[in-house]
Amino acid sequence: MKKVLTFDKLRFAVECRRLETVVAASGFVPDVVLGIESGGRYVAELLFDGVEHCYVSLRRPGTAAKQGALTKVLRRMPRFVNDALRLAESWVLSRRTPRPAGFHGDLPGGLDGKQAILIVDDAVDSGSTMLSVRDAVVAAFPQAHVRCAAIVVTTDKPLIVPDYSLYLKNFLIRFPWSADMKK
Repeated sequence: MKKVLTFDKLRFAVECRRLETVVAASGFVPDVVLGIESGGRYVAELLFDGVEHCYVSLRRPGTAAKQGALTKVLRRMPRFVNDALRLAESWVLSRRTPRPAGFHGDLPGGLDGKQAILIVDDAVDSGSTMLSVRDAVVAAFPQAHVRCAAIVVTTDKPLIVPDYSLYLKNFLIRFPWSADMKK
């Protein structure tokens, strides 16, 4: 059974520092951190002070549906109801066959000439977003060493498993910016 964890701002910052420690302990030293908008930006901003950061946008279709009026409703629901909704959403996602999202757009100029690129997102569900961004970066910068990191991997068989993560498969995380996070 999956467990829903709630990260307030302090816990989130601690977990980001822990992720940085895991990456650094592997011997990988990025000269740029590429955050995937929007959750990956929050993670990236807390990783590797003194290293250049840049950002790329590629959102899965369900992200837009969680904006606006729905957010107001979710924030008023009891925590156990929101946990049940998260578990149900995860169950539905686990039954789908993930497909690559395809990257259409421009990579940030901050990647030019970099030798060690760390791609960061908050969570990997299907893996389609991270895989698409990683493939675009590798194609554009074949000389670079590219690694991926995420706080959590929520499914058993994502299209890509990041090189570094803190929580695997049995966890769902409510981040400070999540639609159902109480203010």
